[in-house]
Amino acid sequence: MTAARVLITRDPASASALAALLRERGYEPCASPLLEAQLPSDVEPLRELLAEATRPSGPTWLCVTSATTVAALAAVAPTPQWGAALDAARRPSARHRPEDGGPVLRVAAVGEATVRALGEYGVGVDFVPARVSSAAGMLQEWPEDHPDASGTTVRALVPVSALASDTLVSGLRERGYDVVRVTAYDTVPAPADRPLRVRPAAPDTSDPDGPEELGADAARAACASGELAAVVVTAPSRANALLEGVTPASTTAWIAIGEPTARALRARGIEPVTAAQPTPAALADAVSRTLGGPETSAPERDDHAEPATTAPTPTPPATTSPATTRPAATQRFR
Repeated sequence: MTAARVLITRDPASASALAALLRERGYEPCASPLLEAQLPSDVEPLRELLAEATRPSGPTWLCVTSATTVAALAAVAPTPQWGAALDAARRPSARHRPEDGGPVLRVAAVGEATVRALGEYGVGVDFVPARVSSAAGMLQEWPEDHPDASGTTVRALVPVSALASDTLVSGLRERGYDVVRVTAYDTVPAPADRPLRVRPAAPDTSDPDGPEELGADAARAACASGELAAVVVTAPSRANALLEGVTPASTTAWIAIGEPTARALRARGIEPVTAAQPTPAALADAVSRTLGGPETSAPERDDHAEPATTAPTPTPPATTSPATTRPAATQRFR
């Protein structure tokens, strides 16, 4: 009996953890990135943002919303030790205490994959949302009701994809922050001329063979032909890239990584199943529920792509690195 084929809209390396879970459950995974990230044509604003974060002139938040953003910062950094320099800015000297409004940097990360990516360069994290890995989730649990009680202006530096929404930027501005949004990377059809590669935290041995890689045209053809039992869509932009000029087969099931991706699919007449969390385990469970296979839930978190904005059923918080402090429900910076 031929195994049901499941397409993951990621590159094979990023899809490997989900592919391994799907293979364990009897499915045949394949992957197609469709889009890739690359540095913008003008990187000077990103360099200036990194320089300001490394040497803040006053209280400053650096808000990092993806591992790809970390790769972009590394690509424009002046030295390989940029992470150590950035982390040093999180530890003010005795002359500059946070309560006095002195220069101090705090780092916010959208989720655990971003925490790990920053950690690979030696950058600690002061805030990560405990519930939902998204811009909306960050705002829901943001650790300050007011930027600075003393009246000192607090900066929020937000390097993001050119396609990113203004959810975080607008939310922080409404709360009184002086927000600087900078394009960290563009998302272009694969293959990119200057692709940004996310630095792996450790060699991935979960799926040594890796999923079969399909080019964009092959992925669209498979989508139209009905040979795919299911498609796991990991971002609204990837949904649009896959379905451009394509009428998908009615027999294919669709799994969305989160509500923004689900909305993009609904706009094209597709009603998807939305994963409870933007994680490999939750995505695999959604595939199993849809296709009738076994489910095995797990609490791990992931933020490789645009995550859900709807609140999932709360789970115990994941264990974080020593540089990241998080109570059971809502992160509060110290």
